[in-house]
Amino acid sequence: MNSFSLTLLPALALAALLPSGAQASQPGQVFRDCKDCPEMVVLPTGTFQMGTPDDEVGREPDEGPLHPVTFAKPLAISRFQVLKGEWFAYLRDTGYTMPDGDERPGRACKAGIPDYQGSDPRKQYTDRHPAVCMDFAEANAYVAWLSKKTGKHYRLVSESLREYAARGGSTGPFPFPFDEGKEYSIAQHANTYGAADGYNFTAPAGSFAPNAFGVYDMHGNVYEWTADCYNENYVGAPSDGSAWLTGKCEFKRIRGNDWGEAPVFSRSGNRNALVPGDRGDWIGFRVARDM
Repeated sequence: MNSFSLTLLPALALAALLPSGAQASQPGQVFRDCKDCPEMVVLPTGTFQMGTPDDEVGREPDEGPLHPVTFAKPLAISRFQVLKGEWFAYLRDTGYTMPDGDERPGRACKAGIPDYQGSDPRKQYTDRHPAVCMDFAEANAYVAWLSKKTGKHYRLVSESLREYAARGGSTGPFPFPFDEGKEYSIAQHANTYGAADGYNFTAPAGSFAPNAFGVYDMHGNVYEWTADCYNENYVGAPSDGSAWLTGKCEFKRIRGNDWGEAPVFSRSGNRNALVPGDRGDWIGFRVARDM
């Protein structure tokens, strides 16, 4: 049985999108620092238990031990994964051309365009779809460009921030129940393996409801780069929400699952890792901003 709880923190009512330059300060407020910048939502401060209990279905050894992480200062996270329109604004501004990658038939990345259809992938890769195909260095280059463009401190999310935002004040594997009448299905809430959720590839941003923190697509669609290096468990992990920048840094932690994998890998506490130079039609990223 899936257990979930939203009792730790009340659901946050989203404010209207604030105009560029307006100062957001309250949890749930939504803002954008420039026309082509990601929409951001302010998260509440607080402490949560990072990791998963031993009896959670699908739990892996790297998901423990459970440990408290505290976010003492206000910060914001992008409501959606960085979108294709936002990513290509960066490419146009900088003149950067992404290299090709992942040569599998039907799965290739061609200068940043995923080969979802083979003949014309652009029909399924609109400005409202999550940007994909960037490697870790390219995601960080976008963050640096965004910080310079806005004069604000943007950064790649840490693993702990990603999990905190995904849980949205909940406990258990998901912040929502399983689909009624099915043993382990989240098709009503997320884009994962299979067509039951309505999508065979990535879904446009906002296709599923947000969580209590006002954040979308935290449990599927595409995996997301985080700033953290690989460590085999949480022994010695930071407790202040910062990225873990020591360990086996030849691998970087990724979070969130994608449209091609089973729902069990979409759990709030699930972890994965990837070589920083890899790219694919299933990997994107999300940004954070200090307030």
